[in-house]
Amino acid sequence: MENLRKVLEAYHIFPAEINRVTEQLYRVKGNKQLYSVKKSGLTEKTITKWLSTYRTAQALNLLPILPVYLNQKGQLFTEEGGDYYYVTPWIESDNRSFSYETFFQSLGYVHAKTKQPQRISTENHEQIRENFLVYKQRMGDTRKNLLRQVERYEQKHYMEPVELLVCTQYRDLVQVFYLLDQRLESYLEQLTETNDWRVSLCHGNLTREHVLQHDQTYVINWENAIFQHPIVDLSCFLRDSAAWYDTPTEVLIEKFKFYLEENKLGNHELNLLAIYLLDPSVYIHSIMNTEQRDTNRMEHVIDVQREHRKLLFGIRFSQYVESEFEFVSFDESESER
Repeated sequence: MENLRKVLEAYHIFPAEINRVTEQLYRVKGNKQLYSVKKSGLTEKTITKWLSTYRTAQALNLLPILPVYLNQKGQLFTEEGGDYYYVTPWIESDNRSFSYETFFQSLGYVHAKTKQPQRISTENHEQIRENFLVYKQRMGDTRKNLLRQVERYEQKHYMEPVELLVCTQYRDLVQVFYLLDQRLESYLEQLTETNDWRVSLCHGNLTREHVLQHDQTYVINWENAIFQHPIVDLSCFLRDSAAWYDTPTEVLIEKFKFYLEENKLGNHELNLLAIYLLDPSVYIHSIMNTEQRDTNRMEHVIDVQREHRKLLFGIRFSQYVESEFEFVSFDESESER
């Protein structure tokens, strides 16, 4: 608390009330205003990239990026006790009435305004192709291993709760592996015609807890910001949202069009996003070697259920891409072979 008071002095904030929200976040009432004070995870190595993010936001007038106050020395951060702190306005957000439409518009706006084309060299092109071929082979092996795992479970007289859950979800996983394999085939074909890679300013850890909505949509905590393909943010947000039982996934897909109105994605980019959403790696990791897990049975069941919801959303999103943007369905292309 002593370090926090020193930080507030650096901004000439005289606190009337300090509430600790989390281990790193404080809500401060002072100077007739409300402030958010964040004890960040930034280091001497990462602070430069973080500063660059806010300079970009200021230069391009990126309103969805919540601004950071300058201290009395004109700096965006204050170092105290070996930690980096920064101060923003405190935004009262009611995420119970979360607007996916305004969120997707805001995210698409940031990605579009910061978009930078990158040419893919022949060497990188071949490396990307090789990486996808290796991944495709690994997913084929994973599918076979999952089948063997399910067969072992079914031989048991009494299955563990997670084992029973996996057996009931296996049919969905068969569809996941089928769609993933078809999309990988399609993307490998599209790679031969793709020479550009469009990167944008990405949040790097975009989840609902980093989105505030009040009079407008704000995205906070850009400590992991990176210039990367927009699907980094999209896949992270969509997978995190789909994990929860009360997320209106149909609305999530329906409102995705507002992102595309701000930042149009090509068919190969939508295909790649579908691949990310169909990736079963975390689900498989969560069910393998169940007896060696430290978590209790209930926590394990919850983890598996959440990963299963993400994959179900991946199936639905893949179907959405196929119906809205692709002229030939996977089933039709398969039958023609």
